Amino acid sequence: MPKHYLLLLAVTIPLDGCAIFAPAYNEAVYTKLEGAHSSLTKIETALGTKAPQRTRYRDVEPYYIEALAMVKDAGEIAGQRPAYLQGKPSARAAQLLADNIERCRQSIELSRAAFEENGQQPNEADNISIVRNTCGIARTMEGSLK
Repeated sequence: MPKHYLLLLAVTIPLDGCAIFAPAYNEAVYTKLEGAHSSLTKIETALGTKAPQRTRYRDVEPYYIEALAMVKDAGEIAGQRPAYLQGKPSARAAQLLADNIERCRQSIELSRAAFEENGQQPNEADNISIVRNTCGIARTMEGSLK
């Protein structure tokens, strides 16, 4: 019987050790990032369904606004983690995630501003795909904390 407890302890310690280096999963952050991904996919779909005609900015503006709002919310939640994890090994991972969410927000904003100013470019679907992939990094990071 004592061997059973030693085995249980041997398995539990390494698993608990992983939690030290990673912040806790937050469903709200993941859901917001998933929603932003969906909004960016809607932009890409709108571009594809209008082809070969150009899509007007006003046709995709609501999706940009929706994506920005969701990423902003996710960033506000995730941005609090490094402060309350300060001094713990998981604070660095929390900061990396917050930084990636900020990069996502910046890429959406740059794409939105360029589309508004210049209209749809010939490679606009590729541009949106890059933005979606950039935001996917933060979403994947949060999802891996489950």
